[in-house]
Amino acid sequence: MVDGSGRPSRHARTLPLAVGSERLFAKLYPAPAGWRARRAFRVSRVLAAAGFGAPEALLVAHRGAAGLLVTRDVGGEDLAQAVGRVDSTGDPEARRAKRRLLRLLGAEVARLHQAGFVHGDLVPPNVRVTDGRLVFLDNDRTRRSRLLVALSARRNLVQLGRFVVPGLTLTDRARVLDAYAAGRELSRRRRRRLARWVVAKTIARRCAIDRIPTTTARRTGFRELMRSGGPFDPAGAGGTTP
Repeated sequence: MVDGSGRPSRHARTLPLAVGSERLFAKLYPAPAGWRARRAFRVSRVLAAAGFGAPEALLVAHRGAAGLLVTRDVGGEDLAQAVGRVDSTGDPEARRAKRRLLRLLGAEVARLHQAGFVHGDLVPPNVRVTDGRLVFLDNDRTRRSRLLVALSARRNLVQLGRFVVPGLTLTDRARVLDAYAAGRELSRRRRRRLARWVVAKTIARRCAIDRIPTTTARRTGFRELMRSGGPFDPAGAGGTTP
């Protein structure tokens, strides 16, 4: 039975299911996007076989051009919630836990790319933290292609980084990038070049999505643009662009 309201997205609607004591999710793909259910089913299993965290795909079905995917609930909390929670206490051990989590994130994304995968939408809500492990959700656009890694894998870093996350500092963002660069075995020069590219693209995405004038973003700078509780924080008191 459905025990809650669905969570809409551009391509699908997700409904929580309770089957006895087990929690599942049914993702409904209306026509003509049913092919996404089949891809998510296949890719989730390939990711798991390669040693990555992915929802256990139990069932895929289609009717005409519509599709259905049923997965087991992975539990845990999304990445942004986890970062905010461990940082909220101000306890030194909590800060160390946050740093470990961010280093794990950078290393795991690097490992994902090293294995030839590029996630289709690697935003914080699509990364769950479960028992100290990262689980990648919404894999209907995730692909495995060495060529795609070479051409566009770094976009995953922009997808992760364009959100304003409570408790996430500029130094924290650098920790993620450092762990990623180490995992990809990038030289210092390539790491600096990647950092400049990520900052520029993240600013561009913030401007496009949150309608921040480019001149304002350039004048303000990356640190203030991405600061939690700052004037450009969509969840802040004002939530508006000065």
